[in-house]
Amino acid sequence: MNKLKDYRKKIDLIDKKIVKLLVMRLKLIKKVGAHKKKNKIEMTDKKREMQVLNNIKKLGRLHQKFVVNIFKNIISYSKKIQK
Repeated sequence: MNKLKDYRKKIDLIDKKIVKLLVMRLKLIKKVGAHKKKNKIEMTDKKREMQVLNNIKKLGRLHQKFVVNIFKNIISYSKKIQK
C-alpha cells in the first residue's frame, strides 16, 4: 500500500481522537462553570491556568511553544463557555 496513504490514515485516526478528547474536556468545562456559578467562585483562576500550562510544557518538550499556544486557545475558549 502507498506509504503516504498509510501515514494520512494514521493522522486521521489521531485527529479523530484529539477531537473526541476536546469534546470530553469541553463537557467537563461546562460542569466546572456551573459549579463555579453555584458556589460563587471566580471564573478566572490565573494560578490554575499557569498550572495547566506548566504541565503542558513538560508533556510537549520538543514542541513546547506550539503546544502551549494550542492550550492557551483551549483555555481562552473554556473561559468563554463557562460563562
